Amino acid sequence: TEPQFVFLSATIANARHLAEVLSGAEFEIVEDCGAPRAPQHFFFVNPVETTATTLAASLMVQAMERGLKTIVFTQSRHITEVIHLRILQNYPKLGNLVSAYRAGYLPEERRYIERQLMSGAIKGVISTSALEMGIDIGGLDVCILVGYPGTVINTWQRSGRVGRGGQESAIVLIAKPDALDQYIVNHPEDFFGKPYEAAIVDPYNVEIFKSHLPCAAAELPLQVEECVYEQDKYVEVRDKLAGEGRLLPGAYTDEWFSPRKYPQRQVDIRGVGEGYNIVMNPGDGAGKKKKWISIGKTDGFRAFKECHPGAVYLHRGKQYIVKSLDIKRKNIEVERKPVNYFTRVLSEKETEILDVLLSKPVRNFVVRLGKLKVTETITGYEKRLIRGQELLGVFPLELPPHEFETIGLWIEIDRIIQKHVEGKNLHFMGGIHAIEHAAISMFPLFALCDRNDIGGIAYPFHPQAEKSAVFIYDGYVGGVGLAVRAYEVIEDLLTKTLDLVRGCQCEIGCPSCIHSPKCGAGNKPLDKDAAILCLKMLLGEVDISDDIENGRGYEPEKVMSNEEVNMVEKKRKIAFFDIETQRLAQEVGGWENKHLMRLSVGVIYDSAEDEYLVFFEDQVADLIKKLKEYDLVVGFNIKNFDYAVLQPYTASSLKQIPTFDILEYIHNKFGFRVSLDLLAKYTLEDSKMADGIMAVKWFRNGEMEMVVEYCKKDVDITRRLFEFGQENGYLVVKQRPSEIVQKLMVNWDFDRIFSKLKK
Repeated sequence: TEPQFVFLSATIANARHLAEVLSGAEFEIVEDCGAPRAPQHFFFVNPVETTATTLAASLMVQAMERGLKTIVFTQSRHITEVIHLRILQNYPKLGNLVSAYRAGYLPEERRYIERQLMSGAIKGVISTSALEMGIDIGGLDVCILVGYPGTVINTWQRSGRVGRGGQESAIVLIAKPDALDQYIVNHPEDFFGKPYEAAIVDPYNVEIFKSHLPCAAAELPLQVEECVYEQDKYVEVRDKLAGEGRLLPGAYTDEWFSPRKYPQRQVDIRGVGEGYNIVMNPGDGAGKKKKWISIGKTDGFRAFKECHPGAVYLHRGKQYIVKSLDIKRKNIEVERKPVNYFTRVLSEKETEILDVLLSKPVRNFVVRLGKLKVTETITGYEKRLIRGQELLGVFPLELPPHEFETIGLWIEIDRIIQKHVEGKNLHFMGGIHAIEHAAISMFPLFALCDRNDIGGIAYPFHPQAEKSAVFIYDGYVGGVGLAVRAYEVIEDLLTKTLDLVRGCQCEIGCPSCIHSPKCGAGNKPLDKDAAILCLKMLLGEVDISDDIENGRGYEPEKVMSNEEVNMVEKKRKIAFFDIETQRLAQEVGGWENKHLMRLSVGVIYDSAEDEYLVFFEDQVADLIKKLKEYDLVVGFNIKNFDYAVLQPYTASSLKQIPTFDILEYIHNKFGFRVSLDLLAKYTLEDSKMADGIMAVKWFRNGEMEMVVEYCKKDVDITRRLFEFGQENGYLVVKQRPSEIVQKLMVNWDFDRIFSKLKK
């Protein structure tokens, strides 16, 4: 059979692309809307003397008292329950007319609430995104949004629940003291003028793929030729499932079957990981046999965060205390107990880089994308009064760490920036911690997600990055494409982050700019001024230059040692290589920041083809690919300078390229460094066209032909010096301060060079 697919979406930017990625088929899109629409009134409210939850409860009650059927949307299960509880406590007469609705309720509870809404028995509902779409409630007049939903799409999707009967309706967005909320209410033109976001999907997320394939196999046996996805990835996951006993091969056919009749019962569509049952004993306990009843469910790591021993768990306006968390049996025992406090967890995180996938220089930093292993451990929890949030105490917890592999990016922050920040007596760790919080809060401006879909951590020193780093990663096992999107828009993301933080009216940082409601460290340390200065330097708004000597031959830098390389080709293809940069060393804070100088042009002389190859910055991937094709790349200060400039453009290590560095050879053998120009003058009776400063000026003036000729000349000098040394066994130089012309005896026999490279 050839089924025909029809995909429906009310609000999405890339509907056709999403449908094609999911199905593997080609689509025609119909995007004109002819439906009538009644007037809607949209209000932005920024509470000053009350909280968003208190105001939402008050507005809901006022609307219901006026006969307006109302829905309140929140961004978390906890806030949903808090608002419901507040209404029940303060307006008990409305108890039968209002209900909460969220994931985690039992299916029969949700169906009952839906029937009550449809019949009109319930006049108001407080919900998470669970009622955003898919269920026709009917007859709603007012939509109250507690906090910006995170995206334009979600905002209009939720707003679209009201006024569907042709009547006028109202939407009220109540801003929370949250960075993204404050940005939206202070920049309404961004919201109303912003196009719908594109949905991000990764059909090859291994964990999701492994959940879906058994379900598909239970419906129809799987066949390779029917797969609409990349076959190698499909086969890899299929074989993993076979090894786990979740797929079985046919005995006489190339078909695969599910051993379970209903594998979908083991799939949690709301998260990755095993689910937990929340149970209680309704009896009074004393001498009675326990009779467990289930009151709800939760998933994966959420159980540790929201249902740890001692946690206050809210369910349909009632408070429960968690008595125990049975990790083995996946049961959470609770008891009904009204209290005047809430609980909040404290945690520690570690991030390990498993693999670097992409890398690029941006302004004054390098950003990389890669595979990460994130380990988060819940270390304890706080008790705080509901009114005023006074801290009542901190209590330790002993829970196993939660580990998962995902995709993330990291921004590498160089020592020069840290020195500038600390030189102003600002808290550097507090600054990069604040950047992490604010950047995560701003990211939903660029992708269809909310801040709970992504995580982050800031390091004053990360041992693998070997410098300070800010990590932002997908909060889902295997990643779903969010970090890839953040990598693509990182400069715009940090620009929006800077606009937010410096535009906030607070003095030292607040929930509207750098505080995070989910910070496991209790929002400590944070330094708003340090964050602003860091961001300005990262984005090039503040000069990070140092007073240093110009010139490449005398860099105050330790020369790198030779790296082990594998020579796989017997035929010797030799390249002579040099680059020029867009920026000077003092403009990026010194020679230790060569990776920020950016490529303007790279020139290769291919000895086998007897030709020059020229590459500009937009061709840097081709340049690096070409360098890897040679048996040997010869340069002058190439390891310490040229490769350092190029390294941010690639995830692979340039140290693996078989390379002979003339300056490194001289320094290792004779103990001093010498410029290319001096060697050319006394060995070849020639000289360079100009210097690196002039090359940067030519670049900035758009005189690229001059930059190319200058670079070609340096490559030519390098090639001739190498050939002279091979043929004659020495180079000539006048060494300061003696001013004596000296011969530097060299042995550059190819066999000797290649032998050393193999070791």
